[in-house]
Amino acid sequence: MKNAALASNIDSSDREPKYPFDLVVAYEDTETRNRALHLYDNVAQKLIDDYDFQCSWWKFDHLADENLCQQAADAAVDANMVILSIRAHDSVPPTHKLWIEDWISRRSPGKAALVVMIAGTNNPERDAAPVLAYLKNAAIRGRMDFLTHAFEEPAQLPVVDHDTPPSRLRGASPIFHEILQHKNPVQRWGINE
Repeated sequence: MKNAALASNIDSSDREPKYPFDLVVAYEDTETRNRALHLYDNVAQKLIDDYDFQCSWWKFDHLADENLCQQAADAAVDANMVILSIRAHDSVPPTHKLWIEDWISRRSPGKAALVVMIAGTNNPERDAAPVLAYLKNAAIRGRMDFLTHAFEEPAQLPVVDHDTPPSRLRGASPIFHEILQHKNPVQRWGINE
């Protein structure tokens, strides 16, 4: 009995707490949600051992509801990463803009990233230039790193390579790559260590 109590004290004292990592994902439809889910799986696979993930998912159509929009904005205010998975548009849709303006103006300085995934184009600078300009400006105002990724809509998503960071994200800052490459030291359990 005494050994069991000793073992439980050793186990609980050797555990290091995980760092909190709040992620907010906003998407337009099933295809954009699936693409964001693919990125989330890649990031989570890399960071799950070191970070305590809290993720909330918001469909833009649902943000027309004032209460849901407020909840989503409150989640984004303190998020470490906000992923917008959208379609190429000529301008930012009103629902998107209202939500973004609500939380971006309330952000505190800190390490964070705004990741924009644009569906239906390989050339977002041409097909979604006003949207990218607006979102980049929003990231600057929110003191966030800004990353973009454009994609055509494949029938099936590619297999996730968990050994390399998502290199297709253009403009990734050293902070983002540092988060993805972070490794905890190997636990040592030897008599001489």
